[in-house]
Amino acid sequence: MAPLPLLAAIAALVPGFVVPESSFVLSTTRAGALQIVNLTCEPAGGLHPRADETCLALSGADGQVGDLPPGEAVCTLEYAPVRVKASGRWRGERRTFEAEFPNACVMRAQTGPVFDF
Repeated sequence: MAPLPLLAAIAALVPGFVVPESSFVLSTTRAGALQIVNLTCEPAGGLHPRADETCLALSGADGQVGDLPPGEAVCTLEYAPVRVKASGRWRGERRTFEAEFPNACVMRAQTGPVFDF
């Protein structure tokens, strides 16, 4: 039996099991190194180290990473590009986001905690 159907069957038997309506796969690529984490919201979880804070930020932007308000930061002009991608669902609706930033400081200023892992 495949693992996914087995997990679904077990989940159906566990009372109170909640499947989050909001979940993302987030990735960053820096200097050829790829990092990937998953994030679930409502309830906050997944492998994102700042899941609670990230879900709160996304909630204020209706799950649209591109609509997050920019933060205040003093960043250098160092060129060390960071490519980011978010793909998933927010309250059942499909969401995607892709961008490249000149460095990690600018990325964090523009996307808050979303790609800070």
